[in-house]
Amino acid sequence: MRDSRIETPVTPAELPMNGWRMRPPSIQNRGTMHHGTATKASLSLLLLTACASGPVADDSPVQVEALVTWIERVHVEADRSRLAIADSFERLNQLAAGRFGKESAATAYARFVQATDIAEQQSRKFREVVGPMLAAAKPVFENWRAGLATIGSDRLRQRSELRYAVSKERYDAITNVAVPAQERFDSYVKALRDHAAFLAHDLNAGAIDEIQEEVKLVANSARTLDRDMESTLQAARAYVEQSALPSTSAMPSR
Repeated sequence: MRDSRIETPVTPAELPMNGWRMRPPSIQNRGTMHHGTATKASLSLLLLTACASGPVADDSPVQVEALVTWIERVHVEADRSRLAIADSFERLNQLAAGRFGKESAATAYARFVQATDIAEQQSRKFREVVGPMLAAAKPVFENWRAGLATIGSDRLRQRSELRYAVSKERYDAITNVAVPAQERFDSYVKALRDHAAFLAHDLNAGAIDEIQEEVKLVANSARTLDRDMESTLQAARAYVEQSALPSTSAMPSR
C-alpha cells in the first residue's frame, strides 16, 4: 500500500467525464442510420467509385453511398475510441492514486500498460477510417457543385444549392472535430507511454508522487478527446440520417 502522504492526483470531479463507461446512444438501422461496419455490398460500392466520370455520372449515388459508409465507420470507431480513452485514463489514475484494491501494484501497472496498448491500437483504427472518409467526400461534393450548373430549372437549382450547402455544413461538422482528434489521440497515447516508461523500473511511492501534476495534464487531454469523439458521433449521426440513400422498405408508397 502506498504512503498515506500521497494524495489522489485526480478527484472524481476532475475526471474527464462522469459515466465514461456508458456507451453513447447506439446507431439505429438504416431507417435512421445503420451500423457502420462495411458489408460486402458496401465494399463493392467503394470499388465502383473509381468509375466516376463527370458531375452527373450514373454512379454518383454510388459515390454518395461510399461516403455514407465511411462516415458510419467513423461513427463506430469514435464510439470505440471513447471507451479506450476512458479505460486507459482510469488505469493510469488508479496507479497515481494508489487505488489497487486486492491487486498488487505490479498487476495494476500491467493492466495500465494493456489499456495503453488498446488505446494505441484504437488511435490507428480511428485514423484508418478518417482518411478514406476525406477521400470519399472529395468527388461527392466536387461533382455535386459542378452539377448545379447543369440544372435548367431555377427552382430545382436553388433547392439543390441549398441542400448542397446544408449537406456540406453537416460534413464539415464531422471533419472539424475528427481531423484534429487524430493528432490529439496520438499525443494522448504518447503521454500514456511516457508514464508507463517512467514507472516501469521505479514503481514506488516516491515515483508516484512525481507524476501527480502530469496525470492532471493527461486528464485534461482525455477530457478534450472525449468531447471530440462525442462531437464526432453526433455529427456523423446527423449526416447519415439526412444523406443516406433510402432503403427499399423506406421508399414511399405510390
